[in-house]
Amino acid sequence: MGELRIFFTTDLHGSDKCFRKFVSASHFYKASVVIIGGDITGKMVVPIVEKGGVYISRYQGVERVMKNEKEVAEFESIVRDGGGYPYRTNEEELRRISFDEAYKDQLFKKLILQRVEEWIALAEERLRGKGVECFILPGNDDVFDVDQAFAKASVVENPEGKVIDLPMGYQLLSSGFSNLTPWRCPRDLTEGELLVKLDGIASEVGDFKRCIFNLHCPPYGTVLDEAPKLDKDLKPVLGLGGTPIMVHVGSTSVRSLIEKNTPLLSLHGHIHESRGAVRLGKTLSINPGSEYSEGVLRGAIINLKDDDVKGYLLTSG
Repeated sequence: MGELRIFFTTDLHGSDKCFRKFVSASHFYKASVVIIGGDITGKMVVPIVEKGGVYISRYQGVERVMKNEKEVAEFESIVRDGGGYPYRTNEEELRRISFDEAYKDQLFKKLILQRVEEWIALAEERLRGKGVECFILPGNDDVFDVDQAFAKASVVENPEGKVIDLPMGYQLLSSGFSNLTPWRCPRDLTEGELLVKLDGIASEVGDFKRCIFNLHCPPYGTVLDEAPKLDKDLKPVLGLGGTPIMVHVGSTSVRSLIEKNTPLLSLHGHIHESRGAVRLGKTLSINPGSEYSEGVLRGAIINLKDDDVKGYLLTSG
């Protein structure tokens, strides 16, 4: 029996550039299974305001003045590649966006869903007939509206809450839900709620020795879940020399599930700074990290054979 090669990445947060690289990853890395492990949507709308024959916007603290369609299109591409949602508007609508929270929320969800639908369409076009299985998992940051974008997909699958059979007798267990974060994201749960959910999914696994856990949140107390400690204003707490104090923020429920069932492999994201790999008993756990805002696709190539991880490589490109 041959080897199964997987390419895993996570936390693209709306970056068009990273997603285009992801779609090409199966060919580039010769992987037959490709996975995004959560947090697929971006965090901000960037208004581009038409005013007096020019377009004005502010992005990354810099005001941009664009004089023609070419300059606007180039700016929109920069924003999309960085994970933002450029939105052409006028001064009147901008005022409404600023003061009407319901309208702002409706617009944001509309732009999020549109981007996800574009991504799925691109993946369907590029991967159809190539013998590649493609899984895109929403993460705790992602509003539930995005799930509807997968309804008509035939090549791309949202694996949330499922145990899916892969080639060569492997199985993929997936969930993008997380333990509680300071931001109270859409798919945040208490540890108790999360453990019940994960245990329910795991009850469908046939053989944990040939199972891959695709869980957005990393296990607590490892090199995969270290993030800056935050104060009450959600700003990093600094230690000696002005460096952030790091603390463990992963999930005790995820760690419990791994230690209880000892799957072959567990794949995680969520904590962008904690790129690395660790062994929890017999389970190899990986977080490739994220550098989406720079258009860098961080990932991991994993080769599986029989009941063993034959090798893995953290990638960046």
